Amino acid sequence: MVKGKAIKKVLSEGLEYAKDKGAKGAGIVAIEKVVDVVDNPYLAAAEGAALGFAVGGPVGALAGGAIGWLLADEIRVAPCDLVAIPAYQYSAMLAGVPPTFQIFVKEGEMIAPIQPTDAMTSTAAIENLATKVAPKPRKLTKWQKYLKQKKNKIYFKSGKKKGQLNLKAMGKEYRRGK
Repeated sequence: MVKGKAIKKVLSEGLEYAKDKGAKGAGIVAIEKVVDVVDNPYLAAAEGAALGFAVGGPVGALAGGAIGWLLADEIRVAPCDLVAIPAYQYSAMLAGVPPTFQIFVKEGEMIAPIQPTDAMTSTAAIENLATKVAPKPRKLTKWQKYLKQKKNKIYFKSGKKKGQLNLKAMGKEYRRGK
């Protein structure tokens, strides 16, 4: 997710949540609610700070940044009994359809950060492979090295080619130098 879009999303969701609760203290809850999804600690801290500033000013920014940093990618302990459902079934559950499966998380159990998916690992492998397979640039030949040096350049002094490189004369000098 692009950082700008992420911050906009966090601000809009957090402000809506805070307006529903009607109190500045709800901003901290909104920060916790939205930042839990993010797994980059720097991005999570920035989003938390932005949301905290929108809700509670500079103090809220400090609290939001700290909460975002702490909740970013750490093992969390479940504060109470929870029921976990697949994310893709959340909207159906809100519509009244029961989820396909549920996982009961007891109070005090640890919830670890997500592991990379198959798609994430294969994408990373392809990117690494692309950098390893890239061909090396070829070495310059002696003639190319000779042409690069400014002291070896011979220019036409008159005629219609005046100012252009005289490659014929340069070739003679190059062969003579061998």
